[in-house]
Amino acid sequence: MRFFARFKRYFSRQKLLPPPPRETAPAAPWPPAPVAATARNAFQSAVSPEPAWLKYPVTPPKGHIIVFANEKGGVGKSMSAFHTCIALCNAGESVAALDVDLRQLTLHRALWARLESATEYGVKLPGPEQIMLAQQNESELEEKLRMARIRHSFIIIDVGGHDSPIARRAIFMADTIVTPVNDSFIDLDMLGRIDPRSGEFKTLGNFARLVEHLKEPGLAIRPKPLDWVVMQNRSRSLGTKNEIKVREALEKIAPVAGFRLVPGLRERVTYRELFPQGLTLFDLEMLPQLGRMQPQAREEIWAMLRALRLPSEALNRAIE
Repeated sequence: MRFFARFKRYFSRQKLLPPPPRETAPAAPWPPAPVAATARNAFQSAVSPEPAWLKYPVTPPKGHIIVFANEKGGVGKSMSAFHTCIALCNAGESVAALDVDLRQLTLHRALWARLESATEYGVKLPGPEQIMLAQQNESELEEKLRMARIRHSFIIIDVGGHDSPIARRAIFMADTIVTPVNDSFIDLDMLGRIDPRSGEFKTLGNFARLVEHLKEPGLAIRPKPLDWVVMQNRSRSLGTKNEIKVREALEKIAPVAGFRLVPGLRERVTYRELFPQGLTLFDLEMLPQLGRMQPQAREEIWAMLRALRLPSEALNRAIE
């Protein structure tokens, strides 16, 4: 009996005792208190990536893109681009040059030769900033041009004599397209088919169709319509019968394709001698030992630049 009484009292006491309190973490305040800035937090905030709109200046682009393009090679694209580039630099404009033909790099080679000539002769020759592409990639081209349009007034692009995706992207982004052609009906096939016997216009050529295809979509990124000019380049003599026939053929193609005709650079020995050295006729004022000043050739270059109608007051004053 005593055993059962003790057993009963033991369990009654256990029920009367309150359960031991549970160990719980104190409740965190809401909202949580701001974390104190530490050296680690400051470092993380310093190296954290910024939004895309903060990486680049928000200044609206001002650069005028001039693309020298023709799917027919050997028509003087690089030489015309080089003379235009140096003339703008001599006028005091901020210019960038880009050669997208990575196999030849004719324009860039002439500009590198210009730097070597300036060092060799001990003179200061104005020149552009050269923009290089690591690879022929359309996205890289767009990025380079976007930054160049913010820093420079003019961007000169020399496109290879063949069709390629990067050439199409350059034409799409151009404000002015310059297409040199030779005095040959075979060269005109890229612009339009003309019967050499009757002179009758048949159809547009492949390059003219390409420009027509890229012209309208590019209106969204251009402040004004695309200006496409075709220059009759490398003529050997004035007023020959073949030159006149080619001129008449171009005048028939122009209203259909949507370009205008401008005078180009004729076939002159002085151009071929100075171009590999990265020099123009205007550099002979500082380097008279290299040759004579040729007024007709100088006026030829001025006539080409005047006909391009570039938005440069400094260049217009220099031409006048």
